[in-house]
Amino acid sequence: MMGTRSNMGRVALFVLMATTVVAMPLGAVAHAPVELPLLTVALAAFAVVMFCERRTPFLSRGLVIGASGALMLAAVLTPPTSSKDIWTHVMYGRIVSVHHASPYVHVPADYPSDPTLARTAPAWRHTPSVYGPAFTAVSAAGTAAAGDSPLAQRLFFQVLSGLAVMLALLLLARRRADPGALAFIGLNPVVAAIVVGGHDDLLVGVVLLGAVLAARTGSARAAGALLGLAVLVKVSALLPLAAVVAWIAVRYGWRPGLRTAVTSAAVTGVGYALAGGTAALSPLHQASTWHSKASLWTFPVSWTERTIFGASGTHTPVLAIGAVMAAVVAVVVAAHLRDLDPAIAAGGAAFVYLLAAAYVLPWYAGWIVPVVALAWRSRLALLAQLQASLLLLIYVDRPGVHSVAFHAVVGTIATHVVPIVEGVILVGLVVVSVRRLGDVLGGRRLAGIEAFA
Repeated sequence: MMGTRSNMGRVALFVLMATTVVAMPLGAVAHAPVELPLLTVALAAFAVVMFCERRTPFLSRGLVIGASGALMLAAVLTPPTSSKDIWTHVMYGRIVSVHHASPYVHVPADYPSDPTLARTAPAWRHTPSVYGPAFTAVSAAGTAAAGDSPLAQRLFFQVLSGLAVMLALLLLARRRADPGALAFIGLNPVVAAIVVGGHDDLLVGVVLLGAVLAARTGSARAAGALLGLAVLVKVSALLPLAAVVAWIAVRYGWRPGLRTAVTSAAVTGVGYALAGGTAALSPLHQASTWHSKASLWTFPVSWTERTIFGASGTHTPVLAIGAVMAAVVAVVVAAHLRDLDPAIAAGGAAFVYLLAAAYVLPWYAGWIVPVVALAWRSRLALLAQLQASLLLLIYVDRPGVHSVAFHAVVGTIATHVVPIVEGVILVGLVVVSVRRLGDVLGGRRLAGIEAFA
């Protein structure tokens, strides 16, 4: 049985590598009927690999790192077609490096003569940057070096994302993490898709991983600096920041917790002050009204607003979402403050955002995959991968491109099935966390980090 399972894992690994690489250049919406089954097979093969590794370990660190490097190389060499976010990154960077202005005050459309504007998605041409000052600074440096070459521009962001993956693997390997933890990141088709798109979300994930590893060793200031840096890439890192600070305070005492909080606040404050202070934060207010098609809060939007909030309109109820999210995060984090590792607390806090936020895209999984890899056997890792996989699959389609039947199936799954799954996961997360919190408060012995989510 053990040999059979190992052989099955090796076959699944081959299928995973092949289908992931073949699917990469098919990201254009026109190829959705081909890309969708390929991605489905790749994700299923990844699940088989992880299942076999959990039951009968067959991977080695060297094999995983080598295979991951090959996937990252293929991802970097593949021109992005499923998302145009990479050109938005380029445009915001050029606003700084070429036009010597602030992307928080000016929008891409203010520079009609810039050749990058034509490659920027129309939806973002009149939108100021919602990215943090650290990522803006990196974007400015990259676009300054790339000049007017579209190839150099997109390679800069794809290489940056791919290097984030390899850095995460290096950090885990140096801490003697098992091959399964490395595979959860480096062999993950969702991660490969993020790298192809040149998204910045894996930068958040690898910095949070560094912060969690620093917290494990009691390095309060190092953890605080890294947490602050993560917020300077994307402000959504505030949730795992709060979780790690709370974990340090419980694990090592209130003084180290305070040092972590002060350090992270100082790094964040200085970064935003240099970027323009409140001007750099103002675009986030506009972003708070966005909602995506698979959001829990848009199932469907009209029913949610009429039934729960007693109002009609198109804007998502921001205050209600924030209140629900804060309450769930508090319960999830509190249930894991006595873990030997802050990975579940930090990853769980970020995962609540992915489940409960009004606007979530497939690449946002990059925030938590590197962190929950530390607990890749946990149910939290399984559930996070499930949501990320569903989001990746439903975003291969756009209305009006394919047959009505194809779009109806994918669209129905996106607007009716995925939100239900997310709601069930969120409720389950709360129930299990409340029970675990009761065990913690009652002084009962827990099974450790693998027990849950």
